[in-house]
Amino acid sequence: MRTVPASRGLWRHAGAAFTLVELLVSVALLTFIMLILASVTESASLAWREGQSRTETFQSARTSLEIVTREITPAVVDTRMQFVLAPGDVLSRAGAKNVASYSSALLWMAPLGDEGALCCVGYYLYRDDTRQFYRLKRVFIPPPTDAKPSPYFPQMVNTGNPRDPALRTSPVNADWFTRTWDAQAFDEEDPSNSHAVVSSAADGVVAMWVQCLDVLGRPIPLLSKSTVHPPSELFYNSAAYFQVATSTPFENGRSLLYLAQTPQSMKANRVPAAIDLTLITVDSRILARGLKIPEMPDQTDPRFLDANGALNVDALVLEYQTRLRSNRIYNARTFSTRAKLVNGS
Repeated sequence: MRTVPASRGLWRHAGAAFTLVELLVSVALLTFIMLILASVTESASLAWREGQSRTETFQSARTSLEIVTREITPAVVDTRMQFVLAPGDVLSRAGAKNVASYSSALLWMAPLGDEGALCCVGYYLYRDDTRQFYRLKRVFIPPPTDAKPSPYFPQMVNTGNPRDPALRTSPVNADWFTRTWDAQAFDEEDPSNSHAVVSSAADGVVAMWVQCLDVLGRPIPLLSKSTVHPPSELFYNSAAYFQVATSTPFENGRSLLYLAQTPQSMKANRVPAAIDLTLITVDSRILARGLKIPEMPDQTDPRFLDANGALNVDALVLEYQTRLRSNRIYNARTFSTRAKLVNGS
């Protein structure tokens, strides 16, 4: 018998080629592993991007709430100026575009300028379905100076005559703020417009509600729902005719009473003791999917008011969350804060 040398047998084994079947199996396994790795990587990347988008939106909302709280806390009023919570239509008529339907506009004065100079501040909800822009907008008007005049700063009349009608703000409208405002005041996208007084405070805000509270911590009824006060579309007006209980409720159990206008009626000229601000946000990736963002519920609907005519914000939030889910939007986030006004006690 002929014996093959051991070294020669080893050489033949080492030089043996893979079969076609073995190559195909190897390629298939490698492809499968690569597909799994690609899928895992893409899933991780998508999760990171979604998380980053949510974080940016949530951080923007929290920051804006902090700014509102800081700016509204020192709000002031007197016979020459107002604190107003109004339907967004008030700003639409003054020149603002794309004010969200059924939303509110909050306007006040506060010592936020240099050396405590009074500034006009406000917030409202902007909605542009075409461009998928849903934003909390901020109005800020510093007092005019010789170097920078402003046609939009509310006129602070001081004639020295306490009986001058120009000193008397309206108990039923917000014209004191808006009488000189126009479309240019709200046009922040025109780089040549040096008179724009608005800016974007937070993106992705699709709903906003403001609840005014009295000294006893109770929700203040909407002025527009009063049956005794002169008719007004405003929700709250510091210049309206009303009385507020300071320690215990009135005999009828209420803590704020609107009054009819008579020669003896006095304007309240006071800010709320506090406000509750509630926002609902969605992140940019949800907006990028092109899903329809529902309108806010009509907050003056009796279904969303309590027995005294004050907003039931919990019911409004629940209704809007239901509308969002009906449109397959499940990751909306609700933020709320309470700001106490130092001059409201």
